[in-house]
Amino acid sequence: MIGRRKSPDGMPFRLYERIGKFKVSYGYKLPDGTWSFRLTADASDKAAVARIRAEAIDRANVLNGAPVEGGETEALFRRYFAWQRGLPANSEDRKADSTLNENEKYEAPRILRTFGKVKPALIKPVHIYKYLDGRAAEGAPSKANKEVALLSAVLEFGRRKGVLELNPCRDIKYNKTRPDTRYVTPAELDLVMRVARERGGMYLVNALCLRAAYLTVSRPDEMRHITRQAITARGMEMAVGKRKKGRAEKFKLIEWSIELRAVIDEALSLQRTTSLYVFGNSDGQPYTTSGWNTNLRRLMAHAAKKAAEEGVEFARFTLKDMRPAAVTDRVDEGDETITNATGHSSDRMVKQVYDRRKTKAARATE
Repeated sequence: MIGRRKSPDGMPFRLYERIGKFKVSYGYKLPDGTWSFRLTADASDKAAVARIRAEAIDRANVLNGAPVEGGETEALFRRYFAWQRGLPANSEDRKADSTLNENEKYEAPRILRTFGKVKPALIKPVHIYKYLDGRAAEGAPSKANKEVALLSAVLEFGRRKGVLELNPCRDIKYNKTRPDTRYVTPAELDLVMRVARERGGMYLVNALCLRAAYLTVSRPDEMRHITRQAITARGMEMAVGKRKKGRAEKFKLIEWSIELRAVIDEALSLQRTTSLYVFGNSDGQPYTTSGWNTNLRRLMAHAAKKAAEEGVEFARFTLKDMRPAAVTDRVDEGDETITNATGHSSDRMVKQVYDRRKTKAARATE
C-alpha cells in the first residue's frame, strides 16, 4: 500500500522522482509494489531530463486513467506512445519495442508535419486521401501507407479515450505499390564481400551480416539483433521474428554448414568487446536501423565503384534483400526445407513474396 507523499512534488499519483548527483529517474509504482516503468537520464543532460520527465508524466496519467484532452493530434500522439510504453510487455495490445521506436523516429514526425496542430475530430477521410496522394507524388507511396497506418492506430486510441467518435482512417484505400522483385545474384553478394574485406572494420561486419542473413534466410531485425545465445552445438537457433497475437514464440534451427560456421566465427572475432551481439557495433551494441543503413550505403557505393572498374553488372541492395535471394536460390535448387528455414507455417509467403525466379521450370508429363 502506498501512503501519502511526505512532501508534494507535483507528480501524478504513483509517479516518483529521484534526483541524484549523477542520475535523475522517474518511476511508476504499481499497487503490488513493483515498478511499471523507470526512466533514467544523466543529471547533467538537462534536455534528456526534461524529456523523460514529460514522458513519465504522460505514461503515469494514462496508467492512472486520466482522460485525454481533445486538443491537437500532436498531444494525442504523445499520449498514445505513453500508453503503449506503459502496457505490460506481454499485453496483446502492446507493439514491439522495435516497432514503437521506428514509429516515433520515422512515421510520427513526418505525419505530424501535416496533422500535428489539427484537432483529431476535424480530420476527415478527404484529408487522409490528400496526404496519401501527396506522398505518392513525392515518390513515397509505401511510406505514406505506413504513416497513415500509425495515424489510424493513434486515432483509434483517441476513440478509446472519447476524443473523437469516428476514425477517419477506417476503410481508407491505401496507395497501391509495386511488389519488390529485386533478386541479388551470388556474384553481387560475392563482390560486396570482397570489397568489405579490402576495407575491413564496420564494412566487414556489415558484409558478414549480409552473408549470414542469406545463409539463415532471416529478416533484417533478426540478424542485427542476433546474440551469442543463438549459437548451439547443432546450429543457429533463432526466434522467428513475427508471430500472430496469442501465439507462443517459435524458433527455427539452421544447422551448421562449413560456411555458416566460418561466417559466425569471423563476426565474433571482429567484436572489440565481449558483446552479447554477434554483429554489434564498436560499442558492442546492436546497430540502429539508421546507423546500419548509413554504413551499408557507403559499402554499396564502394562496391558499385569496384563493379564499374571491373566492368561487371551490379545494383545496390539492402539487408532485407537477402531473404528473398536465399529463398529463390534454394527453391531453384529443389530445397524442400525452405519453408522451415523461413520460419513460416505454410509456403504461401514463400511462393507469393520471396520466390523471385523469372523462369520456373517443370517436367512434362509422360
